Amino acid sequence: MDKGTLLALLEKFRQGECTPEEEALLSAWLDALERDSDVPKLSATEMQQIKENMQQQIWPDPAIRPRRIGLRIARVAAIVVPLIIGGYFTQQYLTRPSRQLSHTSIDWKTVKNTGRQLQQIVLPDNTVAVLGPYSTIHYPAQFPANARPVKLTEGKAFFDVVKDTRPFSVEDNSGVRTTVLGTSFTVEASNALHISRVAVATGKVQVERQGTKTATLGPSQRLTFSEQAVKQDSVAANDLLAWTKGEIILRNATLQDLLLTIKNQYGITATTALDVHQGNYTLHIPATMTLQEVLDIIEKISYRPKIHFSMQHDQLLVN
Repeated sequence: MDKGTLLALLEKFRQGECTPEEEALLSAWLDALERDSDVPKLSATEMQQIKENMQQQIWPDPAIRPRRIGLRIARVAAIVVPLIIGGYFTQQYLTRPSRQLSHTSIDWKTVKNTGRQLQQIVLPDNTVAVLGPYSTIHYPAQFPANARPVKLTEGKAFFDVVKDTRPFSVEDNSGVRTTVLGTSFTVEASNALHISRVAVATGKVQVERQGTKTATLGPSQRLTFSEQAVKQDSVAANDLLAWTKGEIILRNATLQDLLLTIKNQYGITATTALDVHQGNYTLHIPATMTLQEVLDIIEKISYRPKIHFSMQHDQLLVN
């Protein structure tokens, strides 16, 4: 819910004009707020003072008594007021990924890699990002004082992060956010395949997504989010970084791994009715090979299931 909608609903609630549907929406927002671990903690004295201010803001007329969700609003008032006043909702819901940014406007830069060659970018803190083929990232022209946010909206990127007291975070369109202080890792995101993946080369990272438990990953550990499940496994460091050196390496890969690799390397989305969690494919080829050459090899080595590729209207079909 954006800031404007929230304030409008609070005013309607204060006037006693909320519909049942609007009260349900406001109640759902309160549930989300109470679950939000990023909400700042306040002292008991601060909470009491802000609660009094909030109660006066929501129902200044003593004749208007809180009803239904009114008591719940009072309970969370100590966090609602500073968030509204400080512009928290604008940062939280309109300028994600960083919910820790200072309350200043950010000039975001966009870099799109529209070809098959790797693209190296030096970020404002001297962190080096290697952008994979057909990939897009967004980052501030200058990082704010308290955070280093980056957005990966499609594709694959490797980050060699400079150590800093400010947390460095990468978030994709699905809400998967990876946070570090100084380390190296790879992030993959495919909107079409609904897959997000984080793999660590050195150091440790924290990975989170709403509705799932925050995970801490170390070297060679990998976490994959899909529509069906969240899976953690391991990948050898050389295999993890092979794509940054012009190679494609897969070991014991599932059909899902194959489709994600094809999407990231060639910008082609594949669809299938097969179980993408099946398969056990091993592949080690140069990234300079054409798509057709790679598909021919995969067809020859595939089993359980044996797969066949065909192209229809610029979309790859797998059966």
